[in-house]
Amino acid sequence: MICSVLYGFCQQYPVQELQAWRRQIAQQEGKAMVNLPLSTLKQKTINWWDGNRVMVLLDMNDGSDELGLYDVWAGAIVNTIQVKGASGTIKDTDMVLSLHQIGDMMLMVMTEKGKIFDILMEVKNNQPVWAFIDLHDVLDGVYQSTDNKQYVFGMPDMYVGVDRYTRDPGIFDLTREERDDANEWSYIIEYGAGRVSHGRPVDDPAKINVPGAGGAGALMGPMMWGLNMTEEGLAGEVLHDEPTVDHEPAITERFELKKTQTPFKGVNGRWPFTSLRPLNRQMLVHFPKEVLRLMRNEIYARHGVKFRSDAAIQAYFDRQPWYQATNKTTALTGLEKLNVSLIKAVEDRITEMEKELSKYNL
Repeated sequence: MICSVLYGFCQQYPVQELQAWRRQIAQQEGKAMVNLPLSTLKQKTINWWDGNRVMVLLDMNDGSDELGLYDVWAGAIVNTIQVKGASGTIKDTDMVLSLHQIGDMMLMVMTEKGKIFDILMEVKNNQPVWAFIDLHDVLDGVYQSTDNKQYVFGMPDMYVGVDRYTRDPGIFDLTREERDDANEWSYIIEYGAGRVSHGRPVDDPAKINVPGAGGAGALMGPMMWGLNMTEEGLAGEVLHDEPTVDHEPAITERFELKKTQTPFKGVNGRWPFTSLRPLNRQMLVHFPKEVLRLMRNEIYARHGVKFRSDAAIQAYFDRQPWYQATNKTTALTGLEKLNVSLIKAVEDRITEMEKELSKYNL
């Protein structure tokens, strides 16, 4: 079996930040969510991540009850927050902010007209690694292709039965290049800048058959994949690689991958991160509405909920080997409730956009 690993193992790959983040969220599991007054932030300086930007709420120091929403990367105040007791309102909008704490993790929830809009997560610094962490929480896993080849996203150490010698050092991150085919794919992934082809120490270099293979010690350029999220895992295509290199899969070859392992041990399902960490809107916009619906209901399924009013959803989870329906289900955690609400809000927004587009016969 060929094991193609999308793996970063160089100075540009923030392995330590990813590992520290996963240890942190593991420590919060099962802890209750507590509501805090937003005025607490007048005495604290916290960096917040919304999936796209790092922000800070700053005391305006003018004796008012206002806080400034400061975009760290842009270096500017982008909104003013009027604080009233436990919550605050973004000036000239219907957006309300509320503050919550789970263990030692702080969350800020944004609601609009009573419905959740986004979840902002406390981050420990303002380094631009959080998009990278979000990406890995969504994509990391072991995947099986229809022709029984194995593909691994993330560090091999996180999985069972993954051959460490198949690692292909390089960068695994989003690329933001403007490409003609970009609209076809939810993610454009680039990895392997500066790859050095290799195999097992005992392998004949001429027979190496992993991404970048072309003889041991050959310096490779980056490989680029287009990916879409599916109910089973991923669908994709290799968009670019070294034109003279034999690799798996071949350039322009399309593939379907089924997720068989995740890095979150002890938590069942294809999207276990939805029960473990706060989501944000930016993480969810890459998923089609049908997958979001399964993702949202998977949170309930982990608690043994029976889907009596939805035969199709019930049939889907009946096919999952880990699912055990019960009449005595456990309650969702505060974090899971927030994530369910956010997923549903993104689903509803997609439905609204579809209705708008239908008016124009698009």
